[in-house]
Amino acid sequence: MIIAVDSRSLEGSKTGVGRYLSNLLRYWKNEKEHEFILYFKDLIPKSDLVESNNFQTRLLKNPLGFSSNFFFQHFLLSYGIKKDKAEFFFSPFYLKPLFCPIKSSITLHDISYEAHPEWFGFASQLVLRLFSRLSAKTADTIFTVSDFSKGEIIKYYKIQPDKINVTHLGADNDFAGINDVERFKVIKEKYKVNGKFILSVGSIFNRRRTSEIIEAFEKLALGYNGYQLLIIGKNHTHPFINIDEKIKTANENLGRKAIIRLDFVEEDELAMFYDLCEFVVYLSDYEGFGLPIIEAQLFGKPVITSYNSSLVEVGGNSVEFVAENTVDEIYNSLEEVVSSDRYRTELIELGRKNVKRFSWEKCARETLEKILDIGC
Repeated sequence: MIIAVDSRSLEGSKTGVGRYLSNLLRYWKNEKEHEFILYFKDLIPKSDLVESNNFQTRLLKNPLGFSSNFFFQHFLLSYGIKKDKAEFFFSPFYLKPLFCPIKSSITLHDISYEAHPEWFGFASQLVLRLFSRLSAKTADTIFTVSDFSKGEIIKYYKIQPDKINVTHLGADNDFAGINDVERFKVIKEKYKVNGKFILSVGSIFNRRRTSEIIEAFEKLALGYNGYQLLIIGKNHTHPFINIDEKIKTANENLGRKAIIRLDFVEEDELAMFYDLCEFVVYLSDYEGFGLPIIEAQLFGKPVITSYNSSLVEVGGNSVEFVAENTVDEIYNSLEEVVSSDRYRTELIELGRKNVKRFSWEKCARETLEKILDIGC
């Protein structure tokens, strides 16, 4: 079978969807019985994965000369699929072409834009709430990443349960085990990370409570002045919260550079930060999966997360749950983990067991099996 894949998420800085797709492709590249065509919008990234013999790549440049996700999505992709005589279309990100000429599937990682439209600007609401709904209704099958998200899709889109496939994300074993003292020293000097630090990773949305994490950490740092907080993620808050200003104020109050924020780091640097941190805090009011939970556990790190949505499903009994995403409750959980070596060790052992439930290989295999089942 010839499978067409919308691969825009591999261009530029790779976020959650890009990492999801790259891990699927890492296993699909060995499927010699099938052909994969990867479609790109602005550039074809240089990587061993993309350049695999089992993948063909196509750059669909807009002949009108301007870059447009809408034009690429609904016109160029349809043209490329038809020209290449693809037999099935897979989108790792919510949307498919309106005029898709072949059978198709999409992945809905969550539908927070339906449950909480107030978190999104007008343009995002238009694209996600209108076109994602249309894509979900017209796709031949839907993938999602948790039982929680499947329930939400059924609730808001009224789609039959047997059309929705839960394929849990995985923890990448190749991602762990850096163990390079010299590289650790270089990266800490590069980003001004001095000693013990807590890691918060993921794009910054209002629901991820980064502002409250900063306030809670500032309170914690008064008693534990050897700690830093490292935040990795671009600020996509709506309504806008000036995260950098809050960090600046907190650092001034503490009299040191206790909190650091980076928009983005390369994947190998992210792996090193996981390896170097004391523990990970990943909070949200609503989440489709929560990949940083199991990534942290793969590195043997304790995790603090929120008691809601899919985070309960993913974390199980292996994490410190924040009962409510308030400054006081976040502080209590931070202090609980920082103050007890015994508790941290317990969370590490529970995390090592929990992470075994998740596998990218299983995710990739189940996704491809369903594509082949629907496409044949």
